[in-house]
Amino acid sequence: MEQSALLLMDELKAMGHVVELISINELGALKKVLEEHDIPVTGVGYHGTMGWRSFFPLKRALRAQKADAMIMVGHNLMAMLALGSFCRGNRILTLHFHHEGVKSNIGWRFLYAVSRWRFNRITYPTRFIADEALKIVPGMRKIVRVIPYPFLLPPSSDGNAKGEARARLGIDPDCKLIGNAGWLIPRKRWDVFIGVAAQVATVMPDARFVIAGEGPEKQGLLKLAEELGIQDRILWLGWCDQLDDFYRALDVMLFNSDWDALGRTPLEAMSFGVPVVASVLHGGLKEVIDSKEFGVLLDRHDLKALSSAVVNLLRNSEEAEKIGEKGRIRVRDIGSPRAHASRVLELLTIKGSHSQGE
Repeated sequence: MEQSALLLMDELKAMGHVVELISINELGALKKVLEEHDIPVTGVGYHGTMGWRSFFPLKRALRAQKADAMIMVGHNLMAMLALGSFCRGNRILTLHFHHEGVKSNIGWRFLYAVSRWRFNRITYPTRFIADEALKIVPGMRKIVRVIPYPFLLPPSSDGNAKGEARARLGIDPDCKLIGNAGWLIPRKRWDVFIGVAAQVATVMPDARFVIAGEGPEKQGLLKLAEELGIQDRILWLGWCDQLDDFYRALDVMLFNSDWDALGRTPLEAMSFGVPVVASVLHGGLKEVIDSKEFGVLLDRHDLKALSSAVVNLLRNSEEAEKIGEKGRIRVRDIGSPRAHASRVLELLTIKGSHSQGE
């Protein structure tokens, strides 16, 4: 969500608009990133139950702005109520999270009732979560739009990029490397990743595995890796400030999830030309990997099928390279930042040269 919002703001600036950010979260490391992108930011913070203590500070921050339009990223009831007349009639709400298991349907209906009152359009990155919302509140159909995530395609790698990336990460330059990145939380199904890793390891002695991320599941996953006898073949990178070296070092991206609006990690891997093997029970990844030429995607966590697909790509470098390149083109075609920004602007009426992000 943060990456998509940053790319959108950068593109709006490149198109001649003035962009400012108001955040109801603590800025932390985000402040430095925004400074590097020359994006002014006001941090309000989120204080009190449901943020009630931030209500009036947010209203004051909004009144201080002279904006023609606004984009709110993510749902927050307090922020919606604090909008008042700010950019009334020219507001977009962009949502990036799946619905099932996050709130009850009653909770979603209430939130969408407020959203329909406050916003002219609600956008989603995939048809999957748009359809989830419409199933809960069918009456929103006229204001719902699907606009895919923007992606900034990295430069094509030369022949030395993989070896150099592995050297910086301390990874064997000659191993077969499978990886994934993200939160170590239950719905991301890291147990499936480790289960597949164990099966791949039995037939490929030179296979190694790398995980970038942290989360509450880590200790349990470390124990599972030990039980399966592959603890010495997994490198745990923790949180990384940037993942370029991680992606460039990979031979295959293995992604697993129970629920995901889309899952940015596999698309980022595709943008680097890394072939993807994935299993997603409920999510929008099938809207991108909608053909075998772009990657391997299963709608079930079948360890045998997943490990077989990984081994096939590791043993057939020509096929892996072909899928990786077509996946890269696929992300380029659907994730153009300029096309994304243009579609967002089509939903707004910009009288001047200002655009407001929140």
